[in-house]
Amino acid sequence: MARKRLSALAIPTLPPGAWPDSIVPGLMLRVGAKRRTWTYRFRRGGANPRLTLGHHPAMGLAEARNAARTASERIDSGAPAPTPFPHPRSASALTLAALIDRYETLRRAEGQRIKTLDAAMRTLRKNLEPWLGMPAAEFGKADLRAARDTVVNRGSVIQGNRLLAYLGPVLRWGAQEDFIAVNFVPAIRRAPERKREKTLSDREVAAIWQGCDKLDDGPASRNYARLVRFLLITAQRRDEASSLRYGDIVKGVWRQQENKSDRPHSLALPPLALSVVGKGEPDALVFPGLRGKIGGFSKLKRSLDAASGIKDWRLHDLRRTAASNMQTAGVPNHIVQAVLNHAVPGVGGVYLKSPLEEQKASALTAWATALSRIVRPMRVVS
Repeated sequence: MARKRLSALAIPTLPPGAWPDSIVPGLMLRVGAKRRTWTYRFRRGGANPRLTLGHHPAMGLAEARNAARTASERIDSGAPAPTPFPHPRSASALTLAALIDRYETLRRAEGQRIKTLDAAMRTLRKNLEPWLGMPAAEFGKADLRAARDTVVNRGSVIQGNRLLAYLGPVLRWGAQEDFIAVNFVPAIRRAPERKREKTLSDREVAAIWQGCDKLDDGPASRNYARLVRFLLITAQRRDEASSLRYGDIVKGVWRQQENKSDRPHSLALPPLALSVVGKGEPDALVFPGLRGKIGGFSKLKRSLDAASGIKDWRLHDLRRTAASNMQTAGVPNHIVQAVLNHAVPGVGGVYLKSPLEEQKASALTAWATALSRIVRPMRVVS
């Protein structure tokens, strides 16, 4: 086969086969159905053994040529041939995917603060998918920058930063266990984030509330509308509310056993919230989707934006809006924080352990009363 002058642009388009390099004798790119492997063939004692150098794209063209030249110099000097690069499926090659798997297994076995572990692992596996098959020891800063930039270029600076935040503990543990040389995540720049502070005006709250009545494209849209109203009334997080089952509410009190704060939390729901919840079997989701938990939030929110005429808002703004209105009504800050299930900072977190059940109930009742006045249909909204 005639040598082909390989280029970085041409490599991803090459069909299956063996492609010798015209620059470095003995260097060849072997393209299979699922993998591209760099090999170097040399002459020793009448034989032509082949050395595996690495795998593309983890090893680029320039790196492969340098590795082949280094191997050639070593062999020509009479030194033993370099240790072959391990096959990704061999026991000696711990892939990035396997490293993540081992970290997840360890965290689950420890059982401490794993509430957000599922989301973190999904984020890593989704955004690092092109690199999961490569040896973890070969995954470098250039690869991580490429993964981060891919996420950011999709329009999500925050998700790019989350990728770094979730990967850092994995690589730190990997370095501690000597699976990899070093945790280089701290050396990768994170983009500055602008903290969101938006609260909705009474006009926007009324428009969104009344827009919920117009969502009638099926059970999922109606349940989404109910969920939006419930979030506005209770100031709770979206994922915790979307996981709510009827059996979690006993005598009007919603008892959360699992949440982002990783501690029990209970709320006496005001009548307005209970009217949104309705009744159902204990194991049934209060706000189900077509299959299990409700999903497709982006599409559902676009429908609500069109129905309400309000676009520049997010579901989390409902939580901030409710909290701000409670403060405006005179609810003490520590009670608002208790409703939100925020941790008590500093020394107070050690000594202040009261669940403040009655105070939280009064705060939500006061807010629900004010909300009813804001959204009543006869209200003239200017």
